[in-house]
Amino acid sequence: MESSTNAPCARWERGQPEAILATMRLELASGTLIGGDFRLETLLARGGMGSIYRAVQLSTDRPRAIKLLHPMLVEDELARERFFREARVGAHIPSDHVVEVISSGIDGGTPWLAMELLEGEDLAARLRRGPLAAGEAHRVFAQLGDALGAAHSVGVVHRDLKPENVFLARVRRSDEPVVKVLDFGIARLLAESPTTTSPCGTPLFMAPEQATGGPVGPAADVWALGLLAFSALTGRHYWRSAESPQPSPMMVLREATEGELVPASRRALELGAAERLPPGFAGWFGRCDFCRLTSPRR
Repeated sequence: MESSTNAPCARWERGQPEAILATMRLELASGTLIGGDFRLETLLARGGMGSIYRAVQLSTDRPRAIKLLHPMLVEDELARERFFREARVGAHIPSDHVVEVISSGIDGGTPWLAMELLEGEDLAARLRRGPLAAGEAHRVFAQLGDALGAAHSVGVVHRDLKPENVFLARVRRSDEPVVKVLDFGIARLLAESPTTTSPCGTPLFMAPEQATGGPVGPAADVWALGLLAFSALTGRHYWRSAESPQPSPMMVLREATEGELVPASRRALELGAAERLPPGFAGWFGRCDFCRLTSPRR
């Protein structure tokens, strides 16, 4: 249910031949030098677009995270654009709650990004241990709102807000995690993008106008924020189809664009989680619905 929708956004994320998958699983040796300044140490994670390594920046002796585009995607123009967009977009957002991209370049034909190294876990991992208490949710979503507000202030729409893209970073100066928003690779720059776009995002948190390819603005992120908060507090998904025995992305998209939008309080009651919603949440969730009300329904 967490996979993104159709090409180009998930061009190589499913259905690949075994030879391609084997290439994507290749791991670079510890000590490999990237960009003349970053020495790889260990593999941290693999994703649909690339791999992330722990590294040391030689010029500063500071730990960094290096993201490398998959070898099979280096000739894909759309994949390369998405990869480098993350560096360009993040640099323009005035918020401490957006992951910092230190540098970027191409080494041996492979695009790379150097980012601040984050220690902690993403929101998806945190929610696997259970839903957030009201106080914890308030702290997380206040920081998340700061990041999105800053992005929107400079004309950037994330378009793929989901638990995996919200990182809860441990910091030395506080016992509370600092929220960092990840992956602006499919972000839309309002000043540069066309009025309509191909469907792109994650169905569980996608605004109706994203699903139909309509104009996408900041309200799409606000809509995703509401759905994400509902899931974080209740431990369940808002969409009924997502809670069915055999859910599918298309079922969720159909419900999001054509189904009835019920108040958060009623949906939580159906799920047996009404007591988990703090006072005033239902009204706040309803205001997040602004993008749905102003988008064409088909």
